[in-house]
Amino acid sequence: MRVALVGPDDFRAMPWRNGLGTTIEMAREDESTGAMLWRVSAADVVEAGAFSPFPGIDRILTLIEGPGFDLDFSGHGRVAPVELLQPVRFSGDWTTRAEAVRGPSRDLNVMTARGKASAQVHVHRDAASSVPLGDRSLFFCLAGHPILTVADAEYPLGLGRLAVICGGAERVGALSAGATVVQIDITFSAAPAGHTRNGPLLFL
Repeated sequence: MRVALVGPDDFRAMPWRNGLGTTIEMAREDESTGAMLWRVSAADVVEAGAFSPFPGIDRILTLIEGPGFDLDFSGHGRVAPVELLQPVRFSGDWTTRAEAVRGPSRDLNVMTARGKASAQVHVHRDAASSVPLGDRSLFFCLAGHPILTVADAEYPLGLGRLAVICGGAERVGALSAGATVVQIDITFSAAPAGHTRNGPLLFL
């Protein structure tokens, strides 16, 4: 089991594929070929516009700051409004637009390679204890001062920081009262054939 704690100094700013904004990449894992298995990132939405296409990728978006916006998936429906801390699933294959932006907002994005990995996103408010873990589990602190207990070791998690837990533990306990934490669990369809490091963002 490995646990890594990282923060804004470790994250990486990357331009959107469509050039209309910037993504803050927090953590990811790639196959040995360089193809992405999964990625966790954050992005600011300040005006209406198209999302970059990601064919073959499944996405989960969670609004974590701001008044929010609507999401239009062309022929696949819409979510109006996107509500704070309510995860929204959609396909990277879909034509997607942010509309009716009510003010500067920030969302947390989880991407997984379809057929190779899948994700679940849960938001813990106040105390939570003994929550199950995935093959990779990430905890992102939105408020408070939570302390993760993993295999009898404690890991303080400050505001805006991310914990990445890689294998060897089935559960984590003792998320502190008064905290808000986003838990992201990645499950592999099969054991990855290989992976590559991506600077300070990958902890495998």
